[in-house]
Amino acid sequence: MVGSATESGAGKPTLGELTEWAGLLFLQDRAGAPLSPEQIACAGRVAERVAVAYPEHVADLSGFFRHVASVLPAEPAEPALVDALHVDGLYLCHAAARGEAWAFAAFRSEVWDELNAALGSIRIPAHHHDDVRQELWSKLFLGPGRPRILDYAGRGRLKSWFRVAATRALLDDRRRERAEGTRLPESMADELAAEQSDPELEHLKRLYGAEFRLAFEHAVSQLSAEDRNVLRSYYVQDLGIDEIATAFGIHRATAARRVNRARETLLTATRKHISEKLNLNPKELESVLRLIESRLYASVKRLLE
Repeated sequence: MVGSATESGAGKPTLGELTEWAGLLFLQDRAGAPLSPEQIACAGRVAERVAVAYPEHVADLSGFFRHVASVLPAEPAEPALVDALHVDGLYLCHAAARGEAWAFAAFRSEVWDELNAALGSIRIPAHHHDDVRQELWSKLFLGPGRPRILDYAGRGRLKSWFRVAATRALLDDRRRERAEGTRLPESMADELAAEQSDPELEHLKRLYGAEFRLAFEHAVSQLSAEDRNVLRSYYVQDLGIDEIATAFGIHRATAARRVNRARETLLTATRKHISEKLNLNPKELESVLRLIESRLYASVKRLLE
């Protein structure tokens, strides 16, 4: 399954490693239920995706699986939810937070254009850019306590998350330093997440953007009041599972299941509408579904705020 080095040496991970990672990923020690074959297979898929993305830098997979578990909304999480994560971005942030030089260099290369775009959107003078970049890196990687780079939860592309995070951090600094500083509305900062640089997704947005919006709006209108409220809490109000459980007066595991159920209900209804309305071949349909996943966060916020 994984052709590069694992924590046991080299070659494919052992069943023992896969079982350990699955236990960490699905919080076996808290859930108390035995691991399923699909959960173990899911851990293998995550490890394989890491090895494909960074074949020369596979290390501390146990620590990485703990990190992935920490960003998941459910306890225990569903394998489908794990499969939907952007594992390459999560691993890059995890390695950078551990101080891996290669990861910091790769992260810098990955987001450099997004940072320049954020600097330009706030109109920071060019002669201040180097100082501002250094301050931002310090906040992300060197701040007290948990590095802020670990806030990336893998639900969207790393570039998109970074541009929003960088824009907000820079705006916070400007508001503190200059009462007359240019303020970018938060709604605009959120929309930066939709500015994908993926040419295929941009092409799909041009072709099917209107159909996607209609399908998503129709799916939202069909949600139950309970599903609508839990999605609003999770995506718009940015509440965690524990906070949702407290707000609704339910157990944490029940809150997690409700978030997962509402999310899957929304995605399934949107996919169904798109499939019925557009005559697409399998490859095109797969790409459109990827577009739907990439737009979930911004779309839910727009419709449920």
